Amino acid sequence: MGSILDPAKLGRTILRLDLRGHGRSKSAHDNDSSSMVHQYTWSQLAKDMRKAAADSVSRSFYGGEALGAAVALEAAVAAQATRSIDAPPGLVLMRPPLMLAQVAKHGSVDAKHLQEFLQIAHLVEAEGFDSLEQAEAEDSTPFLNGADAAFCSVTKKELQQFRRAMDEDAFAAALRGYAASEQLGKELAIRFKEGLVNSPLSMAADAYGVPLTPGCPVLLLAVNGDDHHPVEAAEELAKLLPNAELEVADNLQHAKSTWATRISSFLRKAWMKEFLTKRVMPQ
Repeated sequence: MGSILDPAKLGRTILRLDLRGHGRSKSAHDNDSSSMVHQYTWSQLAKDMRKAAADSVSRSFYGGEALGAAVALEAAVAAQATRSIDAPPGLVLMRPPLMLAQVAKHGSVDAKHLQEFLQIAHLVEAEGFDSLEQAEAEDSTPFLNGADAAFCSVTKKELQQFRRAMDEDAFAAALRGYAASEQLGKELAIRFKEGLVNSPLSMAADAYGVPLTPGCPVLLLAVNGDDHHPVEAAEELAKLLPNAELEVADNLQHAKSTWATRISSFLRKAWMKEFLTKRVMPQ
């Protein structure tokens, strides 16, 4: 999504974080097997996100894609729950994961969906990435489909090479941490309903097209044809989250040509709402 999150297009500083175990943060985890899975739950990754933001800028909007969307949402709720200074003035959630939507709609996650992650974790632990890639070659909807939809400028083979840069034990722990976040997802949904919905009403009048409603504005972005991050996920979250706006791209090319402008417009409105209600200038 580099072409979408272009600082020149958005007119803002963009801090892009490699979550622990990923990219340049691939060694940023404790190798103690008893705590590996916990390190990759949404709540722990959200703490990493908040710390990275606090160390880099005084105040920021939060955003994320796929798993990062769930992490950004958890980080925002955690900050909002304590009325922390780092509570973001707006959220941008791209291609939110199916698990988050299932929790929002049903209060639980489809066991088959969770089992897919656990099976892949077990396969990599037992036989390594070679066996996973062989299984993906035989699968009509391989695990990398979601990533391929977002990063189509990179081939699936290149994505597999990037994945191999991650330690196999960390990769498996990340998948188990994702599955273990089901309960956290339930709590997240409840906290959003109770926290943001019940936040104080603004006394400022609506101005500049800014929706002065309770809580933190949220922009949800989805792409048609994404099996692992379906439009349904974004639609369900849009129903749950106060102040949510939903934008669905027909395909990836449509997303690349329109999302930067859409995000920029959303950030400007959220910024103006923050200023009108709190007299605070977010970065």
